[in-house]
Amino acid sequence: MTCQKPITSIHCWELLQHTQSLLHDVRHLYETQLDAAERVPWAWIERGITHRTDWTPGKTNKHFLVATTPAGKLAGFIFAMYLPGYGGYVSYVAVDPAYRGRGVAKKLFRQAFQVLRVDATACDEPMPLVIWESHHPGPGAEALWKARIKLFAHVGGYRIDGVTLPSPNWLDESAPDVPLQLFLAPMDEPRENFDSLRVKQAVEGLLRRVYQTEPGQRTYEATLTPHCHPRLRSTQDSLPQSDGGRRL
Repeated sequence: MTCQKPITSIHCWELLQHTQSLLHDVRHLYETQLDAAERVPWAWIERGITHRTDWTPGKTNKHFLVATTPAGKLAGFIFAMYLPGYGGYVSYVAVDPAYRGRGVAKKLFRQAFQVLRVDATACDEPMPLVIWESHHPGPGAEALWKARIKLFAHVGGYRIDGVTLPSPNWLDESAPDVPLQLFLAPMDEPRENFDSLRVKQAVEGLLRRVYQTEPGQRTYEATLTPHCHPRLRSTQDSLPQSDGGRRL
């Protein structure tokens, strides 16, 4: 199989207002490329894009970034959020299958990091980290999982070993929780600072600030169990091994 050339002229920009045709394409990509168990209702996403209010430093800031070709065709998207006093959070990354393997997701991640850093600068504070979750797509999708893990490594991410976040299935309340793996990219704070205590603080911040859950509540307690000792590990540890012990 021949590797496709990277797209050098892709445009990454923020979707700030209702653009009917593009929003339709974003919804299609969102609902066809992301596992239903991981998604929030589309109405929540659309409301965040079309009803965004002016931001002032010191408040949470949300960004929905899209990648488009020079002809205006949607190639992918990413959601990012700046949390003052904590750092950055990214979620809901998807690339049109026609553009996979061509650097689109990497560009989206890096653009998201830049936008979040602008927020941090406006707040006159450093951006110590960016954190995100991902869910193994299940049997038969090892190639997709491998591609995700490689992407996370390329953007400086590490897997948080020792914790699993059981996220509610927002589209089916009767379904089991979705086990999410957590990933973290050190930014203004050096990698060596992220010992077990610091990583635990980062996970706690995610639970409180994004998932709105506190100690004593089910999701919080199931993630940060009494004896957990989270640590950063290479993303390659998330990949299965071949019979010869080499990473796939």
